[in-house]
Amino acid sequence: MPGHRACSGASAGVGPVSGEPGPTDHLPSSTWLPRRSGRNGAAARKIGCGRVMRLAILGPVRAWRRDEEIDLGSPQQRGLLALLLLHEGRPVETEAILEALWGEHGPRGARGTVRTYVYRLRPILGDMAVIESTGSGYRLTVRDGTLDLRRFRELTAQAHRARRAGAAASAAELLRQALGTWQGPALSGVRGPFFELERDRLEELRLAALEEVFDLELEVGGPSDLTSEIRAAVMEHPLRERLHEQLMLSLLRAGRRAEALAAFQRTRHLLREELGVDPGPALRSLHSRVLREVEDAPAPARRDLPSPLAPAPVPAQLPADLAVFTGRRAEITELSLTVRDAAHAPVIGITGLGGMGKTTLAVHVAHTQRRLFPDGQLFADLGGFTDPVGPLEVLGQFLRAVGVHRLPASLDERAALWRTTVSGRRLLIVLDAATSGEQVRPLLPASPGCAVIMTSARRIIDLPGIPWLRLGVLQPQDALHLLAAISGTRRVFAEQEAAGRLVQACSYQPLSVHVAAARLDARPSWTIDQILAQLEDDLRQPVVMHEDCKIVDKPFREAQARMDTFHRNAFHLAAVPDCSRLDAAMAAAVLDLPVNEATAVMEALVDAHVVEIGENGDYHFLGLVKAFARRQALNGLGHEHCQQALHRLLHHCLTGKDTVDEKDLRALLDQITDLPDALAEKVSLSLP
Repeated sequence: MPGHRACSGASAGVGPVSGEPGPTDHLPSSTWLPRRSGRNGAAARKIGCGRVMRLAILGPVRAWRRDEEIDLGSPQQRGLLALLLLHEGRPVETEAILEALWGEHGPRGARGTVRTYVYRLRPILGDMAVIESTGSGYRLTVRDGTLDLRRFRELTAQAHRARRAGAAASAAELLRQALGTWQGPALSGVRGPFFELERDRLEELRLAALEEVFDLELEVGGPSDLTSEIRAAVMEHPLRERLHEQLMLSLLRAGRRAEALAAFQRTRHLLREELGVDPGPALRSLHSRVLREVEDAPAPARRDLPSPLAPAPVPAQLPADLAVFTGRRAEITELSLTVRDAAHAPVIGITGLGGMGKTTLAVHVAHTQRRLFPDGQLFADLGGFTDPVGPLEVLGQFLRAVGVHRLPASLDERAALWRTTVSGRRLLIVLDAATSGEQVRPLLPASPGCAVIMTSARRIIDLPGIPWLRLGVLQPQDALHLLAAISGTRRVFAEQEAAGRLVQACSYQPLSVHVAAARLDARPSWTIDQILAQLEDDLRQPVVMHEDCKIVDKPFREAQARMDTFHRNAFHLAAVPDCSRLDAAMAAAVLDLPVNEATAVMEALVDAHVVEIGENGDYHFLGLVKAFARRQALNGLGHEHCQQALHRLLHHCLTGKDTVDEKDLRALLDQITDLPDALAEKVSLSLP
């Protein structure tokens, strides 16, 4: 690959040391181009030499301890190490590990195999790179050593700072060092769809750095073989217009005008044949300059600057932000910090029960950060689980928005064109109501500069490596301020205590607070207590379901529609007891299941966001969700079925080892309609 260079001496952070075979020794020499020697060569040889451990994934997955290579075991075991390294200290859930190593259908006993790999890797890595268990997965912390990917990012960040400071030559040298950390195709030796995607993503980072170093060296006057190197890069990546532009410019500067024009004709023919598109504005502009025989053609415009002759469209597709946005300070901070990471192409997901404000939060954060993305902001409603929109259609919308009008027919071609078109641009993309990795993956940019905020009703497990923010209810004070912002501060704070009870009855859920505020506005002469009494009656024992109550119930209906019958019935039945919490044993009694099976069911309901889990592992419902599920239980499962569940729970409370809160026990007794006398006497003896 162009830009992978073997230099005289060690590469930055991961290269060979004296007397040891280098990472490229097993590769054919034609694959790599020689790295330029220069005044940074000695510095490059020193980088990482004093480190105790070196870890490499930008090439074969390898590790060295005190300059001696370590045997990392089988390809799958190396794959696990690579997966943990790619997350750079963030925890990786076991489910994501299984998906990455074996795909959707792992072998029987795969979890045990993962534990075995971890058991083997721990002594291999020692205390310099520690694999920790996190409860639901594992995390790798490199305590004393270097990772080539981290070094690559550090050097590219330094180069960007140098370029912004006007030190183009220094920036070019830093990027050459960054490219020197690569020793072949990333993640060589590990297999699977996940690693193929990561390999493509990392390759986009390398190509972006390569294109930038070509820009800089053309600007400051590169070495004599620069044209040959750019031509080799064009041959390997023929659909990257930026490389074609750089080749034309290097030919023009070498006085080879006819060759530059021929290069443009070949590029235009290729793009028309392969993609059905014409060259972009930058290439056409340079072609015009060559035709006018401009002797001092300037360096190619930087990607973040529009062409003066044919400015690229700057889409602004974000929906309007709320006039008043309350709360979510911690979530806004986390999302904002993620999308500001210009060294990557960050993607972050927001998940949670409907009505919590996932889309509102994503749009609000996108508006606050839009100034960092001067090339535009894109928005797509992916339809959710009820009406999912295919990636082919969305790619068509996105490509047209950034100025591409002749679209390829196939999904793969559109995805490739999309990645090529946005390479080097700074775009912010909001993907709302996503449902699957298959739907989202083609829409994700691969090169640094772009950022994606995604919302989904459930965490998408076949998109490993993406952090997810679980959005819950508002803080009580924030919910009160939201009510006041909608209905008026004077009215709400004149009855502040009643208003506090109203937002509590709404479970502090933003959608329900909006509905309550609408009722307040519709009844200006009513007190808040009157509104509260009516709302509680309508939600818990409705005679006629009002339209606004249907709005409140809609997210819960959508959540249960995604469940199978078994889990839907469990959701309804678990909400029947008037207990403040259920531990696993209590849930087992209600559901009439063994404890381990009941735990699995309740965890599935937590993942569906209809059940909450406390710090001690107990389960509980939001008030509105419990009211909805209990109505469904009585209407669907029937009174007798619900009473049987209450009897089982009471028997467990009286005979089990766990202590049950007195208030919960009294509430449970009030629900049972046919308590036998003997049992009633036993219960009375157990109460103070």
